[in-house]
Amino acid sequence: MKPEILILSGWGPYRDKVEVDFTRLEERGLFLITGATGAGKTTLFDAITYALYGYLSGEMREKNSVRSDFAGADTATFVELLMRHGDKEYRILRNPEYLRPKRRQSGSGELTKEKENAVLYMPDGSVIQGSSEVNRKLQEILVLDYRQYKQISMIAQGEVARLLSASPAEKTRIFREIFSTAVYDRFAGILRSHSNELYKQVMECRHRMEEDIHMLSSSETEDNEELSVLLSGESYRYDKIIDCLGEALSGHEEAFSQAKKAYLAVEKEITVLMETISLGEQINGKLLKLEKENETIRVLKENQDEIDKKTMELKKARAAAGLNGDYIGSENEKKLLTSLFQKEQEGKTELERLTSRTEELRPLYDKKDRITAAYESRNVYEGKKKLLIEITEQRTIKEEELCKLQKEYLEKETAAEGKKEAYEAADKIYKRAAVGIAARLLKEGEPCPVCGSYEHPHIAEITENVPDEEKLKALRDNYQKANRSLMEIHGKTSSCKGEVQGRMEQEEDVKRQLKEVSTALEGMEKDVLEVVDKMSHAEYEKIVVLYQRIHVQMEERAAACGKIAQEITIQRKRAQEAQDSFEGKYKASGFPDFQSFRQSVRSSAQIEFLENEINDYYRKIEASEHMISHLQEETKGEKPADIGILKEVLKEKREERQSAISLQNKWNYRLQEVKKIRKSLQEKQERVQGLNREYGAVKDLDNLASGNNPKRLVFEQYVLAGYFEEILRAANVRLSKMTGGRFELSRAEEVSDGRTKDNLEMQVFDYYTGKCRSVKTLSGGESFKASLSLALGMSDVIQSYSGGIRVETLFIDEGFGSLDAESLEQACQTLMSLVEKDRLIGIISHVPELSEKIEKQIVVTKTNVGSSIKVMV
Repeated sequence: MKPEILILSGWGPYRDKVEVDFTRLEERGLFLITGATGAGKTTLFDAITYALYGYLSGEMREKNSVRSDFAGADTATFVELLMRHGDKEYRILRNPEYLRPKRRQSGSGELTKEKENAVLYMPDGSVIQGSSEVNRKLQEILVLDYRQYKQISMIAQGEVARLLSASPAEKTRIFREIFSTAVYDRFAGILRSHSNELYKQVMECRHRMEEDIHMLSSSETEDNEELSVLLSGESYRYDKIIDCLGEALSGHEEAFSQAKKAYLAVEKEITVLMETISLGEQINGKLLKLEKENETIRVLKENQDEIDKKTMELKKARAAAGLNGDYIGSENEKKLLTSLFQKEQEGKTELERLTSRTEELRPLYDKKDRITAAYESRNVYEGKKKLLIEITEQRTIKEEELCKLQKEYLEKETAAEGKKEAYEAADKIYKRAAVGIAARLLKEGEPCPVCGSYEHPHIAEITENVPDEEKLKALRDNYQKANRSLMEIHGKTSSCKGEVQGRMEQEEDVKRQLKEVSTALEGMEKDVLEVVDKMSHAEYEKIVVLYQRIHVQMEERAAACGKIAQEITIQRKRAQEAQDSFEGKYKASGFPDFQSFRQSVRSSAQIEFLENEINDYYRKIEASEHMISHLQEETKGEKPADIGILKEVLKEKREERQSAISLQNKWNYRLQEVKKIRKSLQEKQERVQGLNREYGAVKDLDNLASGNNPKRLVFEQYVLAGYFEEILRAANVRLSKMTGGRFELSRAEEVSDGRTKDNLEMQVFDYYTGKCRSVKTLSGGESFKASLSLALGMSDVIQSYSGGIRVETLFIDEGFGSLDAESLEQACQTLMSLVEKDRLIGIISHVPELSEKIEKQIVVTKTNVGSSIKVMV
């Protein structure tokens, strides 16, 4: 990246828009940025860095605090950079977030926030907007992120000597950030973690093997003398224990097989006994059941008479159920007739009530027009009365206001007269004094400018306490101000007086109207006024509507009563016809009278219950007869069996079987225990052997990477030492030129502090003395040369490890003040040797000697209204 044009607006110390043309500095490549402290030299670096990445180059600066305090409300804060990269031109326009006064202020001191934004103009004419999108695209173009760009292209103020005096730990942190070697430290950490995890797994596996051995029952160790001896030592021989358990396993299998055979023999005997007992119990059960069935059928036949009575009851109930529809129809016709009689009576009662209510309301309804007119007059009277109160209150307020204004007018009139007299008196004194001043200029023998006389017998004198023009003007202004205020209060007083007069006229008019309405009310009928006093207009309107509604309801109710009377005549005939029809049908069905029919009526549930009861009786008789026949066939020739002796024998055999089961379970438990523990020990022993092999290899790598080696060098330090030595070789090329071949930097092979594993200590070899010494013993000027050489060397190495990226612009901020004339010359020559075609090196400094040695300069001038820039070539 190579800057061509840099534009700053309202930025830092720069009040307005300033422009830096870097293309004028390209011929020799080396240029100086000079100016007073605080003028804004470093601000140019900040602006370039911010344009590219949205960050500033210095650690102490914040991008939201760069707006110039000198900038006006209409001046925007932004930075614009035109740069060339890879033979293509790019233009970047970026502004930070900042507060500025509003251009159209609705109140003093209002601020508005300008949001952060960025715009990138591509060589093909396309435009990319938005800070995040522009940042992503620029990093893709430059291939460097902000941190890498700052390390390669910027040697910022205060950082030039940082690496030289840094401790090994600090160098490790710096190089780790620059060369991204944290991955090697993480790799060593992974090895350490993996080694610890493997060791933990080995110990855990051995612990579990000990737990397996402790799970062996005491009977196992008591019966096996060899196993007991193996388990009595402080450490276990797991291979011997596994072999011993294998031998015990064979014996347990044989014992378990014998116990299982004994159990199966007893189980077979028990099965035969249980079958014999089961057969005897079945015969005895069937004989007992046959006896119970005979008793059941005897009891059922004793209830035959009761069943016959229920059969007759069911027959009558079915006949009555056939007549139920006619009976219900006759009853419904009677109920309907009764309902009509009831409706007729209710209608007559309601008609009488409505008639009575109408007679109550008729007097109020007949006077409807006169009562309504009275209500309207009363409303007008109340409205006028309220209006009179409001007008009277307004008149009182205006009269009080008029008194105050009149009093204020008199006071201001007196004050204005006093100020007028003071002004006129002072003016008079001033005019007389003007004549006295002119008289002083007269001389004997010279003509008077007024009368032309050459003699001046009575020259006017100047009186004391003559006011000057400013005092006279102030008195005149006071008088004119007081007079204007007097005119203003005069206008307000006149206006207020007119409003009081208007309110009085309105008050008289309303009083007249109120008297007219009151007279009209007094002439109305007494009973009409009583209604108006007794209820509101809305309540009276409800009474009128109620009367009209009741009148309509009376007509409707009278018509309904006539219709019901006709329906009663028709229904009386239908009810009699239905009664006659029902009587003929129940007599024809065998019921002598209605009472006999009613006694035979049963509900459907009762009829169903009778049917089920009768059917259930006959089903039980049939089932019992069938069961007796079946049981007699099955028990033919059989006698009850005595199974008590067989059960006693079965009990003894079951006890014998339980003993056989216990013995079988005992040997099975010991067999499974030994088999399970032996298998677990074998698997864990194989796992431990595999883990030990893996742990040995990983532990060796861990010791090597963690610095547990003869050189006490950790893996990351080994990699960093390689980078460090390359940087020192590149730095020594510049340091040799700047020191006349006296000094050479090198890495200390031996670590001064045996407790640390950092191996990035630096020393300097002095060819004058032929000895190595610490870089901390260098003088200020020598330290700057070494630091500058180291920074340039580091820049070269970083470039070589950054994908061959070429740095076309390098900035060096301050640090030359500690050099003598010769060292300064050598430093300039070294920097000049770095200048190649299309490469810029900028030095920011206020050292006077550099101004003489470097022709091309950017001069920053500081003033009390902001800084300005001038490019000198």
